[in-house]
Amino acid sequence: MKIIFALILLILACDFSLAGECIPLKVRNREGNYIIPGAQGDIVYRRVNGKELSLDAYVQRRGKRQPSVIVIHGGGFESGSRITFVGQFLEMLTHAGYNWFSIDYRLNGSQNIQDALEDARAAVDFVRCHARKFRIDPNRIALLGEDSGALLASMLAAEKPEGVKAAVLIGGVYNRHVNVSPGMPETMIVHGTADTEAAPELAVNFCDALVKAGNRCDYFPVDGGTHRSENWLPTQWNYKEPVVDWLARQLDFESEDHKPYITNLKKEIIYHPRFRLKLDAYIPKGRGPFPAVIIVHGGGWEAGDKVTYVTPLFEPLSRAKFAWFSIDYRLMPHYILEDQLEDLRQAIYFVQANAKKFRVDPLRIAIIGESASGQMVTQLATSSSNRAVAVVSFYGLYNFYDFNNGSKPGPLPARLFGITKMDEKADNVLHRYSPLQNIRYGMPPILLIHGTNEKLWAQGMAMAKKLAENKVDYDFYEIENAPHGMENWEGRPEWMSYKSKLVQWLKNRLSIED
Repeated sequence: MKIIFALILLILACDFSLAGECIPLKVRNREGNYIIPGAQGDIVYRRVNGKELSLDAYVQRRGKRQPSVIVIHGGGFESGSRITFVGQFLEMLTHAGYNWFSIDYRLNGSQNIQDALEDARAAVDFVRCHARKFRIDPNRIALLGEDSGALLASMLAAEKPEGVKAAVLIGGVYNRHVNVSPGMPETMIVHGTADTEAAPELAVNFCDALVKAGNRCDYFPVDGGTHRSENWLPTQWNYKEPVVDWLARQLDFESEDHKPYITNLKKEIIYHPRFRLKLDAYIPKGRGPFPAVIIVHGGGWEAGDKVTYVTPLFEPLSRAKFAWFSIDYRLMPHYILEDQLEDLRQAIYFVQANAKKFRVDPLRIAIIGESASGQMVTQLATSSSNRAVAVVSFYGLYNFYDFNNGSKPGPLPARLFGITKMDEKADNVLHRYSPLQNIRYGMPPILLIHGTNEKLWAQGMAMAKKLAENKVDYDFYEIENAPHGMENWEGRPEWMSYKSKLVQWLKNRLSIED
């Protein structure tokens, strides 16, 4: 009887049929990942060499023993995390009714890829081990990887792990050997036709190799898509529905209507009714009024959305008790930069007009932009119509004149403004939209954050110099050797100090006591 009782306890704690270590399931961040309401955040799934590896989990409010998807981020095995590069995928899977798990893994460089593979293998084991608590079917699991994460997913799929029935590889790298053999999980490859970093031919060849070995592989080309799926344009997001439908067939899944959790994170709030533009809002617990931060994603004025590029900002702002609003805005080529600036103004107005509803202080609003939107927020700061009291720009573009080829317009001004020759009209346009040319005394305080190893470093230095000359209240924070894009800073402790710097600067400028 004692043996039977012990077995019952073991089954209740973990799926007895699964072998190997099963560390306890403990959710260390009940607020989740700040991307999807109701996600369970920072769950340690492995401890190795003194390092803890975590995953975020999402369990649908309804349904039992659902199939699930394990999401593996890219980053070249050098950077990235479970909340970077994958925001759109997490939304896609959530709305389609899937439980999902987004994982961290060791970033020891491509020469140590076996470390990352071990971690991905351990994540599958952990998820299956706790299948009851996650309400998933341990034998209906799919892998979804992007960039180098797709390579990792393909290598894991080649091992034919128990319970894994399908793999979706998006913008993958296929120049490494994968032991293709019969009996591998069903595979779908999504790849941009204009990918110059991982040639489409390599993706096609890998799919062909799978088929020749007796496996199933479906190939979905994204017309004009470049390497990173996060940079694909909205017109190229048509891959999402085929991916969801394909997963449903492979995992034998009929989803019910998604029922979202009610949390401090509110999704899909329309702030611009005319154009149906939306924002996500996080409102801290408490009476408030809270200081507010409006977050504007980059993407070259033509790509990205409210859960792309800027996701590393969500957690530090939330923990510091800021209300934040991450916005979509109209994108080129169907709209021009002036339209996008107007959308930003509308977002600020919307937050101020609904200050009581959101429990925010309408007189303590900051705006944050990065890359292309760094231009947008600093441009707005130079305008007399600006309503923000503080501005933060990550690796922004401040001077379009730098992109000309002597007296001839360069590709960027030509693409953005339709400039084919430099004349008085073209000069007026470049001057108008170059924040560096419009700096004025009395502008709101500005924080510039730049990595020293990126193409806009010189523009950041020039902007800082001009701000100083005009006696504007500003701070300049440099991150040694950091490349372009805060997503690429994730997983690199030496580049993480910007988060505390950002929070403290905003507290000082918005008059918040620690």
